[in-house]
Amino acid sequence: MAFSASEAAFEGFRLTRRAPLAIVLWALFYLVVSVVALALVGGPMAAFVAQAEALEGVPEPSPEQMAGLMGAYFAMLGLILPIGLVSSAVMYAAVQRAVVRPAESAFGYLRLGADELRVFVVCLVLTVLVMVGFGVGGGVLGVLIVILSTTAGDGAAALVAILGGLALAAVAIWVSVRLSLALPITVAERRIAIFDSWGLTRGRFWPLLGMAILAMILAMVVQFLGWIVFMPIFFLLGGGLADLASPGFEAGDLGQIFATLGPVVVVGAVFLGLLSALQMAIAYAPFGAAYQALKGEGTAAAPTEA
Repeated sequence: MAFSASEAAFEGFRLTRRAPLAIVLWALFYLVVSVVALALVGGPMAAFVAQAEALEGVPEPSPEQMAGLMGAYFAMLGLILPIGLVSSAVMYAAVQRAVVRPAESAFGYLRLGADELRVFVVCLVLTVLVMVGFGVGGGVLGVLIVILSTTAGDGAAALVAILGGLALAAVAIWVSVRLSLALPITVAERRIAIFDSWGLTRGRFWPLLGMAILAMILAMVVQFLGWIVFMPIFFLLGGGLADLASPGFEAGDLGQIFATLGPVVVVGAVFLGLLSALQMAIAYAPFGAAYQALKGEGTAAAPTEA
């Protein structure tokens, strides 16, 4: 199967048409994770907001006050981060599984097992490598800018800063594209494949970059169209939002608050869940299709080379 960037970019739409129930289940998963995260993070978040509000009128907060604020922040982050990482691994694996192993369609391709653990490890390792690389590159660039600023003047330092920033961005894009098939390989071959993508994408940078840009544009178009459809519904259901300044709201009447905002919250949550599921399919599925096409090309070429 020959690799076509434009053909792979539309894999998310084919996936949506082929497995609409999976999209619905992904949206439900998104809603459940959001509710669980809100329930778990609600207390620490309220504590963090309270600490921040208490320091608003303080010109010079004491170390104890800042320590309390940072403690509340890290308590909140310590709950949000694991939930986000685990749910992302589950969704990444589900989308890639739907493309590279379509027969495993039970539960909308959602699992919590070895595949998800491998995806989590690959994402974690790649994230750490990227952070280290950017840290080293940014540090070297910063030292060079300081040296030029003192020896050649601010003009030369500014020019190097601009060119160096562009070079770092170009390198980041190049490395990201070359490693973009790590997750599809990991799911398809049931093994941790961090750098296998490097060889598979050799000579395919520009088609893969074009595929990724096209998929991103398609996801943005879907989001834009979704909001166009949803906004009239939002305003229709949210007609009572004008009552937010009423005495019931000011007095904290929960019955009135839920009676007014309940329909908006429910419909909005369902809409965001479906829209997020669609965007994940459109954004992530093309990489699974690219893996299949490039892997097929390599398999087909092997007998000829032999």
